[in-house]
Amino acid sequence: MLQAISLPHLKAVLHVLEAAYGSGHRIFIMGNGGSAATASHFALDLAKNTIMPGAPRLKAISLTDHVPLITAWSNDTAYEHIFSEQLANMIEPGDVAIGISASGNSPNVINALNLAKQYRASTIGLLGASGGKIKGMVDAYVLAPGQNIEQEEDAHMILAHVITRHMREVVRTYAESLALAASK
Repeated sequence: MLQAISLPHLKAVLHVLEAAYGSGHRIFIMGNGGSAATASHFALDLAKNTIMPGAPRLKAISLTDHVPLITAWSNDTAYEHIFSEQLANMIEPGDVAIGISASGNSPNVINALNLAKQYRASTIGLLGASGGKIKGMVDAYVLAPGQNIEQEEDAHMILAHVITRHMREVVRTYAESLALAASK
């Protein structure tokens, strides 16, 4: 399954994240069920495991972690708005919204990605084998070509770790370039 992941698609995702980091923008991550847990873990790893002395920190936020706000939006409007309404308070042009969805058809993730596009933010999908509706609407995506949802969710977590390790090197390289410039 891992060998079937498209490297060009992964590189496109990495390019979007590199650009956001380089311009000091934020990364918002969301998903439902197991993908919600992956979103939390992914945001943690990006925010903490990429820290390098002398470099700006990567700003990653999970939209799955504020349970009172999620239940308020769900109760007062509809579950389809739990991510878009949170995002509306924070998203700015140049930020990135990452939707994790095995089906690629989660209405609350789709609504948030649409909102991100309205604010001129970049959009990324970590998707299941078919990609669903999200595949056609995001700036970059990676498909997890699993045979079932469990495999797809496993692939998403592996991709989150691969992306984090890559971004750690991006931040390290940036810190080294800042140190070199300061020494001249």
